[in-house]
Amino acid sequence: MKRRLVLAVPALLLSAACGLGEALADYPTEPVEVSTADLVGVWAGYESSARYDLRADGTFEATGVPVSQLGTFFEDSGRLGPFHGHGHWRLGTMAQSSPQTSRDAVLDFDELLDADNSRIEQRGDVHLNAATPTDAPDHVLILTTTHDWFQRLP
Repeated sequence: MKRRLVLAVPALLLSAACGLGEALADYPTEPVEVSTADLVGVWAGYESSARYDLRADGTFEATGVPVSQLGTFFEDSGRLGPFHGHGHWRLGTMAQSSPQTSRDAVLDFDELLDADNSRIEQRGDVHLNAATPTDAPDHVLILTTTHDWFQRLP
């Protein structure tokens, strides 16, 4: 009995997370004003295996970062990734075309490594845009990039 319960709890949590993921996959979103405290935590990608651990001291660690999140240099370089590394993050603003009330997290890599642990000299940065799905209950905060969206892990 205990073994069934031990196996059932992770399955239940996984199905709940997948249900939220499917509900948000085709989301209309609206930008949201956030503070640095709102962004602290581990953020997991829905379309990719990327994870970003944003810490309160302004540092971060990243794993599973796909080439598409690092800009055109990496797409042109032939590097395949996925990449991992660490650095510093800060609260930034969105591009001029976006509403000025929206914010993003700008992640600047101090060290970026390819899948084979070779060091990448041109490190790049990642922009994670804060948004909330308009149809989500309780205005769940998500972070988005051009090719993915992220939810905070518990």
